[in-house]
Amino acid sequence: MHLKLLLLLLCCMGSALASAAQYVDHGEHRIHYTTFSSLIIPPDVASAHGIVRSEKRVVLNLSVLKQDKPAAASISGHVINLLNQRFELVFDEINEAEAIYYLASHLALEHDILRFHLEVQLDTVESVSINFIRRYD
Repeated sequence: MHLKLLLLLLCCMGSALASAAQYVDHGEHRIHYTTFSSLIIPPDVASAHGIVRSEKRVVLNLSVLKQDKPAAASISGHVINLLNQRFELVFDEINEAEAIYYLASHLALEHDILRFHLEVQLDTVESVSINFIRRYD
């Protein structure tokens, strides 16, 4: 129930979030990913999912669809900041009846530019690399 509230909140956000949301198509799979400030998550939802709310913390949300249905995956990755420091991302799987999401959070300093490098293992054979950059002001 809490995650549905979070997802509704994310869907209703303005164009800033919409422009940050992206996806990659790979065969029958579509991988959606986005990042956002942890402060947009209501305190009770963040607490229920162990997410730390802070003006310096960003959340990465990733989901995989296979033929428009939620699909499980194994996600790994890291982020590199402006100082070229590398931090491993730890993903938590949120599995609901109608959705599967993977969430990771990371510290972002003011005016930071973060380079995300993700590896999405779709099954035992296929994997997809996703690389993108986000600036946080």
